[in-house]
Formats: sequence, C-alpha cells, structure tokens
Amino acid sequence: MLYTIYFGLNYDSCVFPRPHTEGGNLYFGPKGLLRWFEIQLGLSGHTERIEHIRVEQYRQAMRRYLKENPDIFYLKSFEADQLACAEALLKRRDELLLSGFDFSEKEEMPFRLKVLVDIENRFLTNEEGFSKLMAGEADRFKLVLTALAVHNLPLKQIVVNEIAEEKNLLPPQYLRLFEALKMQNMGIVENPYFQNRKRTDEAETDLDIFKKFITNQLPRGEKQALKADGSLIIVESERDTEGADFMAKILRLNPQFRPTFLIPDRNRTLDEALIQNGLPAFGLLSASTGRPTLQLLKLVTAFLWKPLDLYKILEFVAMPVKPLDAYLGTVIGNVIAQRPGIGGDHWFFETTRFFENLEEKAKSDSSINVKKIKRQYEFWFDRAHYDIAKSAPRDEISSIFLFLKEWASEEFENSGSKNTSLLVLAEQARRIEEFLGELPPSESHLTFLELERIIRTIYEPSPVSPRPQELGHYDHVSHGDCLLKPVDDLIWWNFTDTEGVHFFSRWYADEVLFLKEKGIKLQSPQDENALMLWQRIQGVLRTEHQLIAVFPKKVNGEEATEHPLFSHLRACFGDLNAISVHTKADLTDFTVLTQLQTPKFVALKPHRLGKIQPIIELTSLPLNQREHETLTSLESLFYYPHQWVFRHKAKLTKSSILSIVKENTLKVNLSHRFFELILKEDFYDWTFDDIKAWVEENSRKLLTREAATLLMYGYEPQKLQLLWQIKYAIWTLVNHIRTNKWSVDATEKELTGQFSETPVKGKADIVLLRGSERCVLDLKWSGHSYRERIIKNREDLQLVMYARLLSEGEDWAHTAYFIIEKALLLARNTAAFAEIKPLTTDDAFEVNDIIWQKMLKTYTWRLNQITKGQIEIRTTKTIRDLEEKYGMELLDVLEMKNEDSKFDDYRTLIGLVT
Repeated sequence: MLYTIYFGLNYDSCVFPRPHTEGGNLYFGPKGLLRWFEIQLGLSGHTERIEHIRVEQYRQAMRRYLKENPDIFYLKSFEADQLACAEALLKRRDELLLSGFDFSEKEEMPFRLKVLVDIENRFLTNEEGFSKLMAGEADRFKLVLTALAVHNLPLKQIVVNEIAEEKNLLPPQYLRLFEALKMQNMGIVENPYFQNRKRTDEAETDLDIFKKFITNQLPRGEKQALKADGSLIIVESERDTEGADFMAKILRLNPQFRPTFLIPDRNRTLDEALIQNGLPAFGLLSASTGRPTLQLLKLVTAFLWKPLDLYKILEFVAMPVKPLDAYLGTVIGNVIAQRPGIGGDHWFFETTRFFENLEEKAKSDSSINVKKIKRQYEFWFDRAHYDIAKSAPRDEISSIFLFLKEWASEEFENSGSKNTSLLVLAEQARRIEEFLGELPPSESHLTFLELERIIRTIYEPSPVSPRPQELGHYDHVSHGDCLLKPVDDLIWWNFTDTEGVHFFSRWYADEVLFLKEKGIKLQSPQDENALMLWQRIQGVLRTEHQLIAVFPKKVNGEEATEHPLFSHLRACFGDLNAISVHTKADLTDFTVLTQLQTPKFVALKPHRLGKIQPIIELTSLPLNQREHETLTSLESLFYYPHQWVFRHKAKLTKSSILSIVKENTLKVNLSHRFFELILKEDFYDWTFDDIKAWVEENSRKLLTREAATLLMYGYEPQKLQLLWQIKYAIWTLVNHIRTNKWSVDATEKELTGQFSETPVKGKADIVLLRGSERCVLDLKWSGHSYRERIIKNREDLQLVMYARLLSEGEDWAHTAYFIIEKALLLARNTAAFAEIKPLTTDDAFEVNDIIWQKMLKTYTWRLNQITKGQIEIRTTKTIRDLEEKYGMELLDVLEMKNEDSKFDDYRTLIGLVT
C-alpha cells in the first residue's frame, strides 16, 4: 500500500477532523514524521528524552576545549551559566546539522563556526575527554536523509500544511527532506482543501471582509463598515473564569450550536466551566509546573543543606502525595510550624509517640508497614547536612533522587496506574539521577547553585488530564493551522497573545554569508516571522460562518495581553463596539448574538444581617463540665463568653493551616527555651561574660532545633539582635534573683488545682523559692505598658491563678511579669524584689483575695447565664445595651471589657464582619 502523509508543524498536538488511517492516509507532525521514517528505514530504537544528557556531554566538551583555548568566545557566558551556555551552543550545532552543514570542512571559516567544527570532530574521533555525543533529533534526521538515498518508501505523496499559495514556509531540514523525496518522484503538494477558496454566496459578511483584510486583498488605511451580522463576535470578560462560564451557559442553552474550539494554551478553565454546566469535558491535558508531585523535585534538596530551609521542609511534609507517611507528615508539620527546627525536645516527643502508637496499631492492622515508614523518616530526617555555602557529595545527592524515583514508581503501581503525575515524577527523578551519573569524576561534589541549575534543566511541566474526554464533547484544536478542513463555527478561547518572541539572529552576518556560499540555508528571523504570521491567521481563514473570539482581561489572575489580531481588527473596522459582547451584567448588549439564546442576569438584593444582638437567646444549653479549664479558656468565659461557648461547647474551631510561626511568636518560644535551660544551671556566681559565653555556645544547637529560620540567609541581623536581647535579659533576671536571695525551684512547672470545684491547669514559666516563700514569674517577650496597666487595674488574672495554684489553695505566692525585650521586672510591690519600681502601694495578697473572689463570682454568674441559654455578645456596639440590662449585677464581678476582642475567630458569626 502506498501512503499519503498529511504533514503540519503543529500536527503532533491534535488535528480536526479526527484523522482515520483507512485508505492509507497518515497525519504527522515533526516527531511523528521522524518516527515513521525511522521505522520504514530500519533506524528505530533511538532513546528519546535524552536532551539533558546531550547538554551535559556538550558542557564537558566545552569545558575541556576552554582549558586548551582560554580566550574562547564563549568564556564569559560559560562562567555565568555552564549548562545554559552548553544548551545554546548545542542548539546551534544541531541547527547546522539539520541545514546540511559538513562538519568535516577544513577550509577557513568564521571563528565561531570553526570552534563548533573542532568540538564536533573531537566527538567524532573519540578524543580523550570527548565521549561520543548521543544522537538527538538532528542526528536522527541526518541518518534518515542518508538512508533515503538508497531506500524506496511506500509513499505516494505528502500533503504539506505550510506550503500555501506557492510559498514554502518550512524550516530548512524539511526543505531538504522533501527535495530528497522529489528525487524519488514523490509528490509534495499543498492541502487541497484550501486551494482557491471562494464563497458561493454573493453577500460579504464581517468575517469575509476581515479575511480579505488579513490576506492583503483590501486597501490599507480605509476603514470597512461593520455589519454586525454575527459572523464575527468578540466576547470580553474581566476574568477567564467569567468568560468560560458565559460560553458554557451559551452552549447549554443552545444544544444545536456545535462549534469547534481553538484553545491555544493548556488551560483547563473552559473545561471546568463545561463540566460545572453539565456539558461533556474536552479531556484537555493540563501542563503545569505547579503540580504538587513535581514540586517534590525542588523540595527534596532542602534536606541536604544547612542552615535548613524550614519553609521548604514544611511544604514537603504538607504535600498531599509524598515519600513519607501522611499522618507522620502532619505530626512533623505541626512541630515545625510551632518550633521551626529539627531534633528539638518537642520533635522527639511527638515522633516517639507517633511510632509507639503506630507499632501498637500495626499489631491489629497488617497493612501498616512500620519498617517502611521508619525507613522513610530516617532517610529524610536522620541524615548529614552540608554547608549551603560549600558543596555536597554527588553520591549523596544522587541517592535522594534514586529514592524519589523508586518511591514514585511504586506509588504509581499501588494507585492502579491512575496517578500519571507520579510516573512523570519518576521519569524526571530518573533523568536527574542519570544526569548526575554523567558528570566527570572530578565533579564529585556540587554546590547549591549547581544542583538547582541541574534540576531546572530537567524540570518540565507534567501534562495530565484530570478528567477524560467524554462522549459528545466539542471538537477542538490547539493551533488554527491544525484544522484540516474549513469549519462552520469556531470559538477562539483565550484570544490573547501566547506567541513566542522572534527578534534577533542567532548567527553573525559573516557566518550567514559563508554558509550561503556553501549552499546552506538557515532559518532566519524573517523566515520565522513569516511562518508565525501565516500560522496566526489560519484560525480566521479556516472558519466559514461564524468566529467568536473570547478575550478575558485576566488569565490565571494575571493581566492578559491582547492577541495581535486585535490590532488588525481595529485597523480594518475601527471601533469594535458593534460586535463586542461583555459578560458583565451592567455592560451586556447581546444584539450581535441574535441567533443564540443568551444567559439571563438576575440582580440579587443584598441581605443585611441587621443589628448585632447583645444576647443570643436559646431555649436551653446543656452544660456538661469540661475535663479541665485553663486560664485562657476562663478569661474567654469571663469577658467574651460567646468565644467559650462556640469553641468549647459548639466545637467550632478554626481550620489549621500549617505555617511557620510569626517572628514575635518565634522570639517568645526561643527566649523561653533559653531561660528554661540556663536557669537549670548553677548560675549564681556567673558574670555577664559567663552568660554571654553560655548563650553563644548553646545558640547554634537551639536555633537549629527550634528556630532554624533565623539561620537562613538574610536573617543574621535579627538573629544577632535577638541573642543580644536574650543575653541582657538573662543577666538582668539573674541579678534580681541573686540580689533578693531567691533560688530557682522549677521552670515550665505544671500547675493543677481547683477553681470553684472545676479542675484547672496551667504552666508557670519560672518558680522561685526563698525559705517558705515562693514566687511565680511569667515571661513575656513584649507589652510592658499593657502588663503595667493590667496590674494597676487588678486584671492580672493569670498571675493570681498561678499564685493560688502554686500555694495549693492555702496561701498566696508572690507574682511578677518579666518583659524580656526590655529586661524589665513588673510587680505590684517590692515584697519579692526590693530594687524594682512598684506599680502600686497595695498589699499584694489582699488584692489577690479580692480578685480571686471576683473571679469566682464571675464564673458562677456566667455559668448561670449559659445554663439559661443566654450567650452574651460583647462588642463596642453592644456595650450600652449590656450595661442597661445588667445594672447593679456588674458591681460584684470583674470589670468587663469596653472594646471588641482583639483575637476573635467568630467575628463573622456574631456579625462584626459583614
């Protein structure tokens, strides 16, 4: 059988109408055509996806050549980025090969060509240090051309898409190929469907006029009158999601309307809109580098370096699919979010508890592979780290990508071969491992930047179809020139600029002249531009009845650029309002869409929630006693009872979002750890130098385990300032302790007791002992003005609670706040610390008794309200109503707040946010 091949530069993507091979017709793009020739000529079997290896081979060759020729032209570029430079020169080498350049040429030639010839000949002669260059597409194409001279093919003719109106717009290699085929009397013809296109009707539509304009059949500078006959329509939307939903609704309302779609970019917005409107899916491939599984390629290297990049590690453990147990990832993520580091006390406590529970579960669940989970944990978190300013062993790096490749392959099999992203991840991890294996022995270590550059060389989008193509789907192509026959109706989705930039020649004038004298034609910028201009208008020319161009002003949240044909439309018709439709309700004018039913917009009236009610009245509210209360929960009950009810009774809690704690929280946690550890030392005779030395000695370990973000690049000033503040604060507190004859009894002491027959728990930062006296110190990072105010106003409920719990309900302990940022001790009087400035002249224990009694009365009062089903909503908008309601009741309880709660997760629920 003799075949007829239909060839187009973009046919590898998809074509319409769907081709059939019956009758010997084949449809190929560049890749498909090359493979077919190789099969027919017995040249198949070449390894594909090896471009990364070829780039590395060429880089090594260029580096060796550079040592012999230190003043070579690519010196500066090579020093800046070796892989990018090698990739650029390799492309030039391939371009020469495709154009028919003879690398065995010995005569004088321009310098850059001479260098490429020298490097190529060293590959060909297998000179030491120049291993044979793997065959890329250019080498395979050359083999096909050579074999054609001695072989006959079962080929009748090739119908070439890019041969139009006697103009051949193909790149040079195809010109050579088709010349070789003509020598065997094979026909190379233009697509017959687009020869002598003429409409049968005499009336010209807007679309016909525009076709003539872009094919230079109308005079320039003369505006054409728009008929607004519906043949040419522009649909504008603010965002791509709006435009997609609008078009999907039109298709749903007009089932008889079956247009073909031109979708240039791999964007599933339109596909999702069709699905949401109950229409069959295109089954589009979505090529995105943002796919979670592919992000692992960039994240796994974070485990190599120190200081640790906790942001990347947190992102790794939060991945939905990762080479780590899902629940273990959550446990570790929570630890890192609270205390950003690896190997701290909290870390070991949580991971040890996890594995203990896991082993217990595994006794009754055979599907749990404890050894595998432990092996994964140890691989990632129990490893050596290398200074990010230096380098890491290549074998260590390679082992990470080998592990990733094996895991991804195994997970792909376990998923029933459904998650194709895992297959792509395994392939790219394999290619990185393979790339590393190609490095010369002298490059046994890689720097951070070298490794990142290698990953960026391999990293590419993963084409995945989240939803398969469904029965009854609309026909679509990704390029206008992929329409094999004219279509009646075409919707050009995302009528935006997605074309590449062609603006300079890759060759110098003397190089082009030399090659031209040798009969070698390179594809010039003018050739590329002519091809681009021809491809640009094919979607218009191949539409017969109606063209609808959809232009969203924003695509994926970013401002979109108009398609270049917009300027042609304005040049042809001037003002385009008569054929423009906007999806926004108040701008809608659907007169141009008279042949189609259009969506109806319904104006929704805003519904106001009304005035915030001071009391939410319920018929009843069961009040089962909680296991225990904390001071935080009690303060919510005292001052903002709606928070206590919503959180502890209704169980409405904020969703947990894993993120590194904010800087102030980080300072609080880290400073507490420094105080906790140093106060366990025998510090009573230490000098300031001793304290500074201790902090410096322990800072690296503590920072790595609990505040590794401060070790990252750019955080040095914050780290130094924080350590200095901690040193001075410790020295100040130590002096207060020694001067007043106190000793440290405990740090982070758990306190338990009773509050009105309710169990309560708390944790005292520091407990001091002096004979029979005790003192509770509460460490705060900042907020000295606020702490002063609450002590003076008798609102220091936390200190009062700790003082009672520490004395086990019989007496009162001394209390004070220590503000670390200011190295300032705040207390009601000087009974515990004689040298400080007292905030009041009151007797501290008497004040504590008064506060305690008010706390008890407030607690009883609030519980009685809630038992009756009354939930108070205290905001600035309800204070007056509440005061009028309570009257004299407020005299016996704690003084209530007169402002909104600063930290309220329920602001929307109670009506503060509308």
